Amino acid sequence: MENGIILDDEARKQAIEEEKKRRRKNHIKRVAKDTIGGWLFVLPAVILMAVFTFYPIVMSFISAFMEHYEKGNITQNITIGFDNFRAVILDDTGTTGMKFLTALDNTLFFAIVSVPISTLLALLIAVALNSIKAVQKAYQTVLFLPYLTNALSMGAVFATFFDVIGTKKEREVLGTASYGLVNDIIRAFGGQWQMWLSTGNPWGNRLVVVIYSIWAGLPFKILILFSALQNVNKQYYDAAKIDGASKNTTLWRITVPLISPMLSYLLVTGMMGGLKVYSSIIGIFGQDMNSGEMGTMVGYVYDCINLQQTGYAAAGSLILFGIIMIFTAINMYVSKKKVHY
Repeated sequence: MENGIILDDEARKQAIEEEKKRRRKNHIKRVAKDTIGGWLFVLPAVILMAVFTFYPIVMSFISAFMEHYEKGNITQNITIGFDNFRAVILDDTGTTGMKFLTALDNTLFFAIVSVPISTLLALLIAVALNSIKAVQKAYQTVLFLPYLTNALSMGAVFATFFDVIGTKKEREVLGTASYGLVNDIIRAFGGQWQMWLSTGNPWGNRLVVVIYSIWAGLPFKILILFSALQNVNKQYYDAAKIDGASKNTTLWRITVPLISPMLSYLLVTGMMGGLKVYSSIIGIFGQDMNSGEMGTMVGYVYDCINLQQTGYAAAGSLILFGIIMIFTAINMYVSKKKVHY
């Protein structure tokens, strides 16, 4: 009898072990099936990203350090070094007409000036829009329309406001009395019209680009900040009213801290976009970017690519990448101290 009990216990243990093995095996099969199915779903996207994103990034990094590769003859004695970076920074690329330091100066100016101003204006407009309950939908639609328009088209139309035709002599030949909408307004108040978009007027050119960048960047920022304001708990404002806080105090001491994550996001993405500005410059000044005077970092890279200077283009793109990373790191560092989540 005792032996029978022992045998039953052993059989039970063996059955339990076999059941565990069977369940483990089924679990592995199920996980493998789900994993394979998941990879099959994402495989097309992974392939596209590998071909059009990761591979170009790797090759750009490699070609940036390959000296003489920009000459288009890979049978030459290609060496690894920093000659491409030296040539780009010292404007010793040989044939490209656009100067790197000019492009860098323009890019930093556009980003540093336009992004903070557009973000501040977007905040003020979003706050005002949030207080207008009756026609919020209509204003949202009108304000968001520029964001849906092609940058080149907007740049071309925007240029007509600032005297796009050219010199006074050209105007006499064309028989037109218009100096652009902005100049017409200036002349109506007794001022002197300006050649805003002409070569040799860098500050006038820059002012036009900054105004355009601010105007083009407002719609998206207003929409994001307006959505953030809609989600702010109204109890904070009720408490501020009880304490007798003014509107300015409420805005800067309550509203801004509560939506600071969105402000940080807009500053980071806005700075990235500002440092990559290109389409708007083409739309306003044309393909030559005002003989290179209004060239940007992205325009410089494209210029090198068009001239088959692959190494210089890769070096310029890596420098731009480094600048973007520096600004992003600074913003993230400040966000840790100033942003309230």
